[in-house]
Amino acid sequence: MRYIFWILTLPLTAVFIIFTVANRAPVVIDFWPFELKQSLPFSLVVLLSLLFGFLVGAFLMWLRFGMARARARHAEQRAAVLERELESLKRSHATARPHTTAGHNPPPALSAPTSADQTPRLPAASGGR
Repeated sequence: MRYIFWILTLPLTAVFIIFTVANRAPVVIDFWPFELKQSLPFSLVVLLSLLFGFLVGAFLMWLRFGMARARARHAEQRAAVLERELESLKRSHATARPHTTAGHNPPPALSAPTSADQTPRLPAASGGR
């Protein structure tokens, strides 16, 4: 993993250094609503613009995923409440249910309905006759 970092970092650093050395010409930056003008090297203007764009994008993504983090936090809290409730119900069910003993008969199983238990059915309607 460390090698991958250096394989990516060294060429990128070389590109930035070459770009900076090749673009030392000054440019005048006019901060329009204010009466401020600044002369800076072109490479510095470009690199600061890239840094500013990166920071704005990172901030916007942080805001966007903030709502997802809030939903996840709420879901974790809800899951914890439901787990506590489930454990409480299990404990109350275990104490309320009597323990079966050898002499105690289980409840009888339900039997299938017989023909006498069923109500008579009407014949199906014929298709419009």
